[in-house]
Amino acid sequence: MAERTIDELEGKAIHDLTIALREPLEVAYQVLNAISRLCALETPGTLTKAQIVRMLLLQRLQNDLRCCCLDAVRGYPLQAATHAASVYEGWVNIASIVDEPTALRWLNHKSEAASFGSVRGLTEEALETVLGNREKAIRLYAQYQQLCMPKHLNPIVERARGYRIEGKEIRFEAGPDVSAGAIAHGWYSIEQAAQLALFGILSFMHNDRPPLTEELEKEISSVAASLKALQDTSVEKFPEHYRRAG
Repeated sequence: MAERTIDELEGKAIHDLTIALREPLEVAYQVLNAISRLCALETPGTLTKAQIVRMLLLQRLQNDLRCCCLDAVRGYPLQAATHAASVYEGWVNIASIVDEPTALRWLNHKSEAASFGSVRGLTEEALETVLGNREKAIRLYAQYQQLCMPKHLNPIVERARGYRIEGKEIRFEAGPDVSAGAIAHGWYSIEQAAQLALFGILSFMHNDRPPLTEELEKEISSVAASLKALQDTSVEKFPEHYRRAG
């Protein structure tokens, strides 16, 4: 019997994982839709440079959340985690653009070897800007480090994937992963990315103060409630995974 092509394997993975990851996917799509509606709001007058930069970053964050979902549902949970890490970076960058001088520094950034700021430093600034304190910075940055492990090919992650043992033989498996471990990692990546994207929305609203409709305000509140319920389900469904990851 001929081996199945990568397209066939991914097709089967999409079928199985769309079911297995239904709950985090549904919440992630709620977040994606909320961002689309936020971006579509009319802004009176001329946009400031800070508004333009924040909008660019919010669109990038939205695309990274979407790619996280696409990777997870196709059986690539490690790649999904890397996109979730990018969502984190999008959130803290949005929060850092608080005024015109900062936006100008962002627009004039010329170094190819360094980002706009250190992620840890931006995390502390984000919490200071939105919450008025930096108490949660260490815990949130630890979650970011967890999501970055697959991106940097950390051996702890890599040595636990890509093969199975049959008797005395080792069989390497490329392509999509639909194992229980892959489902747990995919679930975690989507759930974290969706939560971080909400942080991005809240930071955007805090800095930009767009004229929200009553409907959109209710939608964002509903998204926050859905994410809280999803997090509770996640911890209950994958307690060992969440102890390691969170």
